[in-house]
Amino acid sequence: MDSYRFLAKLFGVRGSYPIAPPQGTRIGGNTTCLLTRTPEHIVIFDAGSGIINLGKELVPEILEHSKNNDSPFNITILFTHTHLDHLIGLPFFAPIYFPQVHLHLIGPASLGMPFEDIIRTQFLPQYFPVGMDELRSRKTFYNLTENTFVYFNPNDPLPQIERVNEAEPAFSTLKIYTMKYYFHPKDGSYPFRIEWNENKIVLATDVEQYVGGDQRLINFSKEANVLIHDAQYSEEQYKKFSGYGHSSIAMACDAAKQAQVKELLLFHHDPNNSDDYLREMEKEAQSMFTESKLATETWSLKL
Repeated sequence: MDSYRFLAKLFGVRGSYPIAPPQGTRIGGNTTCLLTRTPEHIVIFDAGSGIINLGKELVPEILEHSKNNDSPFNITILFTHTHLDHLIGLPFFAPIYFPQVHLHLIGPASLGMPFEDIIRTQFLPQYFPVGMDELRSRKTFYNLTENTFVYFNPNDPLPQIERVNEAEPAFSTLKIYTMKYYFHPKDGSYPFRIEWNENKIVLATDVEQYVGGDQRLINFSKEANVLIHDAQYSEEQYKKFSGYGHSSIAMACDAAKQAQVKELLLFHHDPNNSDDYLREMEKEAQSMFTESKLATETWSLKL
């Protein structure tokens, strides 16, 4: 394992559905998946098709852990929401088949259905040949709410799940805050703020800003080191897709500027946009907010 104290890495950056264009893609064709971790704790955000490659990378670490430990290998996965492009990779996530793995799955109940029931639906025999209860990993499900606060303590592999208005433990090393974003059809989405020491990364996908910006989200993202923000559309495209629950590059740049973040990653790329078109969008974004970059599957932050 490479030496680091904290690592963030993108494994999926597209929205709607994964792509594999004939000419290839240097930016990435997988749907949303972000890994954040310390040497002790693994936290994944969304299980789009990008989680498949992430799972393959984790297999050697799981096997090595099993040689030296009788304890489970713990992985926490948080879900921004339960639309298909954010779930599609989960049945093909290799660690879900390992008996020594304990998955902690945290996601929103949606439209009256508990989160666990939503995930189990993916594994019904009408949709997938292996049922949830046939998967050999241990799985614990938690319903995510706007007040959910997740943190991790040294020498304790388990996520601690509390309410944000309770006293925060001073000894936690990795923290995840949540907020509810109400304007993504049809039951909203959940941005996350990941904090490690004094560093902050905000994941705000499937959000649609509006004139003046969403001040709740802007305050949530204040002075983040990295803001990973939905920017699915160019300004011209947004004229056709207003109200679909996704932002234009101008909306993302405005949010980044108001939040005074250090870096903006344009995220949730439209599958119809080629690498060249996305690079043009990146240039336009940089004219509005200098520290704008395309989110790519090669991006990582190591501290």
